[in-house]
Amino acid sequence: MNNLIKVDYSSERPTVSARELHRFLEIKTEFRHWFPRMCEYGFTEGRDYTPVIFDHPQNKQQIKDYQLTISMGKELCMLQR
Repeated sequence: MNNLIKVDYSSERPTVSARELHRFLEIKTEFRHWFPRMCEYGFTEGRDYTPVIFDHPQNKQQIKDYQLTISMGKELCMLQR
């Protein structure tokens, strides 16, 4: 069976990319507006998600993403229905 969203097992807790989840769920709201609004549901930086900055592969601009715990990712999926 194919994975729906890539799970990162490189840290002590498995995580998923917030941007990848946003894309997979086909959220119409821009990511930069959507993620802060989702954090208002009581998620905590360092416990539920960790910010990650990387360079865009094409234009080399810095992009902010978040590594979400599986639990937070599941909650966000349920919030999005």
